[in-house]
Amino acid sequence: MPLPGIPPQHNPKQKKYSRRLIISVVGASLVIISALMFLPFVQTYFNSSTNGAQAVRPKPKPKPTSTPTPTPIPFNPSVGAVLPTHRVVAFYAVPGAEVTGPAYAPDAQMLANLKAQGAAYTNADPAHPVQLGIDLVVSVPDNYPGPQQTYSHHVDAATIQSYIDFCKSNNLLLFLDLNFGQAPIKPELEYFMPYLEHYAFVHMAIDPEWMFPRRDGIPGTNLSNVRAADLKPAIEDLADIPMKYHLPRKILIIHQYRGDGDLMNNPFDAGQAEIADKRNLFSDPRVDVVMHVDSVGGFPGDHQEKELQYSQWVKDDMQKYNNFKYGGFKIFYRLEAKMGLMTPQEVLSMAPAPMVVTYGN
Repeated sequence: MPLPGIPPQHNPKQKKYSRRLIISVVGASLVIISALMFLPFVQTYFNSSTNGAQAVRPKPKPKPTSTPTPTPIPFNPSVGAVLPTHRVVAFYAVPGAEVTGPAYAPDAQMLANLKAQGAAYTNADPAHPVQLGIDLVVSVPDNYPGPQQTYSHHVDAATIQSYIDFCKSNNLLLFLDLNFGQAPIKPELEYFMPYLEHYAFVHMAIDPEWMFPRRDGIPGTNLSNVRAADLKPAIEDLADIPMKYHLPRKILIIHQYRGDGDLMNNPFDAGQAEIADKRNLFSDPRVDVVMHVDSVGGFPGDHQEKELQYSQWVKDDMQKYNNFKYGGFKIFYRLEAKMGLMTPQEVLSMAPAPMVVTYGN
């Protein structure tokens, strides 16, 4: 311990420790001050970084407030088409002419008979339910020229409408059967086409036996000879209907009473052939063409004869030409009764089985 009155001697080591303490205190103070000064900037930086991350994050799409409009389904002419799912059984007639067929008057008795005949075919072939119908001659052939010099006349509009109403009320098909005579083809088609455009259940039939497009014969007096080109306009007009009017495919029955001329020396000779060039028959998938054997029996061996004609005019020609898909067949109640009518089982035993069967008198 120092003596009283004498100042303590200088201690270098103690001085060194004091300096270090001062420096440490000052340094720590500077660090704290610096931290306090830069803290706001650090907070701003992190805040801005967070906000930036949120800005680039994709926003969820708003939910639609209404149901989207569905894509429309294209119209299909096969929906509701009669063939090939059904078989047509129809009664034939000229209105008011009983001798021509049982549909000469659209009444309850005729309808009952038609239903009974159709049921026999449904029983024979349940896989093809029967659609009943009427084959109505509306362009009637005449053996006299008439006021239009066409050797034909039209059934009046009121009578046609009465058949349309009857068929509509009883779920029947109606075939407007055109016989033409010497009437020009296109105007005749244009006259009747509105019925087919307006009513889904109205179809068409053509009977070349009574058709003289070259004005070279008289119905009932001369034999006819038609060409594929004469039938083409009807097929073309029918083909336009489904997509234009949103109606199912139409059926076109082409009656064939005599043979075709594709293998004949002179196919344009009416004495040899009714349809000169059947191989050239126009085909369109929008029309169901039925080649309908229309010959008349009533003599010994008539069943075999009609079956042979069906084999030649339908089966063979269908395979050779591939321009029609269905066969049809006609039976005459009165004219063929004395030899016995072919039964539905006999009719359907032919190949291919007829998809349209009509009955006349």
